[in-house]
Amino acid sequence: MDPEVFQAASSGNSSFFENLSESKCNTLQQATTIEKNTVLHVALRFKNFEAAKSIVNSIPGLMYKTNSKDNTPLHVAARVGKPSMVKLLIDHDKKPDVESGGRKQLLNMVNQDGDTALHVALRYDKDGQFEIVKELIKEDPRLAERVNNAGESALFLAVDRELYDMASHILSAAPDNCSNAGRHGMNVLHALVIRTSRYSIFYI
Repeated sequence: MDPEVFQAASSGNSSFFENLSESKCNTLQQATTIEKNTVLHVALRFKNFEAAKSIVNSIPGLMYKTNSKDNTPLHVAARVGKPSMVKLLIDHDKKPDVESGGRKQLLNMVNQDGDTALHVALRYDKDGQFEIVKELIKEDPRLAERVNNAGESALFLAVDRELYDMASHILSAAPDNCSNAGRHGMNVLHALVIRTSRYSIFYI
């Protein structure tokens, strides 16, 4: 990726991505870092909402590009904890694709670990994570069914990380679509027992 392009995306220089010519859009669509991050990945990673918004408006196809770990821009947005950026991508994904006549289904794309954006949102301690979890589940309750390569459901991850408010929300928002599967043959109840038992020893 050209250093000037990286600098514009990482610094939040949204004007750099406004009124782009067709040739410039084609160039930016192919530009990646060593980790295969696109300019949209970079803007989202550095929490530059306005730059990300300009990029999505000019080159919407970048929403579906993955990096070397198969993370989409939505995975990155879910990780950094910016609900506004997650909503930006989801709203654009709702627009019908001109070529296929349908939606691209960004929400269902997984990375090399089999994680959806919901799995990713539950792995990191950021101020906006709960709002992101709410937004993702609201848009597609079936995300609660999805299990990653380690066999972990979103509900399992929430309980395993003692994010009980998020676990409760997932259960109430997707009562008919909620998997309780966990890694190594465990399930949500196993995780709950393990996480709560360590506190009970102080009361024995």
